[in-house]
Amino acid sequence: MLDTLFTHTCSKCGGLYHTLIEEKENRSCLVCCFPEKEKSNIQEIVIRPELIDTSKLAFGEQKLLWRPESFDDYVGQEALKDILKGYIKGCKELSRPFPHFLVDGKAGTGKTTIAYILAKQLGLTFVECVANTVKSPQQLVDLLVQTNGGILFLDEIQVINKSVASFILPILEDFQISGKAIKPFTLFGCSTEKGILLKKWKPLVDRFRIQKTLDPYTLQELAILTKQYKDKTFKNLNVEESVYNSIALNCRATPRIAIRLLESYVYMAKPLNEVYRAYNIVKNGITQDDIKVLKLLSENEKGLGLNSICAYLQTSQENFIYSMESYLIEQGLLTIGNRRQITLKGKEFLNGLNS
Repeated sequence: MLDTLFTHTCSKCGGLYHTLIEEKENRSCLVCCFPEKEKSNIQEIVIRPELIDTSKLAFGEQKLLWRPESFDDYVGQEALKDILKGYIKGCKELSRPFPHFLVDGKAGTGKTTIAYILAKQLGLTFVECVANTVKSPQQLVDLLVQTNGGILFLDEIQVINKSVASFILPILEDFQISGKAIKPFTLFGCSTEKGILLKKWKPLVDRFRIQKTLDPYTLQELAILTKQYKDKTFKNLNVEESVYNSIALNCRATPRIAIRLLESYVYMAKPLNEVYRAYNIVKNGITQDDIKVLKLLSENEKGLGLNSICAYLQTSQENFIYSMESYLIEQGLLTIGNRRQITLKGKEFLNGLNS
């Protein structure tokens, strides 16, 4: 527990650090004497001096690819943008830190970009990592140092380490570590499986003042954002409008896939149909593997269990559920009861391919 830790000052860097035992002589913190500590089983948390109190913040930026920097440039998610704009205005007027925020939705739908824009609009540092790469409370504290009172973005937060989740809970409300005030920061949690997150870490979910599930993208929005990416990334390239509309139909309602298809179309310099063929896309984002599933289910009217389908495809359950099944359900081609079954629409889709 935090109240059992002993507070010390590092003899080398001057930073505060904490151990589970009382030290009788001056020693260096984990950062200054890592090789020594690597051989020790003493647990400690290091709070570097720059984490304490508050100061003027600067937004550091290194552009590796184009991404929207304002809500006006971010296509779709109008309800979410309204929420964030309102909170930004209110927090600035009331001189309050932006509250912790949780957003969920399938992979590739712009969750990281929303966090990036938020940090840009607030003028704060943006630090991004996948939750399960943070293995210990010390690593979390180091990330808070890097965040510098800005936004810490934890992707796939449903797989957060148990010790890290327990450690961060009180910090999210009090902004204190072992009784020492730290710079207020915003935790932006992102999840592709909010149900799992609620089941495992409901107290953590409750700490997020703002929670929003991403809305599905329309075909028009997908076409617009694909064209926008082309205009920003391949400015001198002429692309017909029909290309954007076709990509919108075949990207499985996912902006990241839309951009992948556009880039493939540009770099491969081949007709769009050949690009789709390279990715095994047959129609409306449906792939050859998807069709295998539909044909298998059409031959088994009573349906099949998950294990049987995955064995037939020679793939994992996770890959089938998240990469294939979810889209087939969205399209109304597959339904789940006691077993997976093809729908009437699914049968009509197969018949349309044969006609």
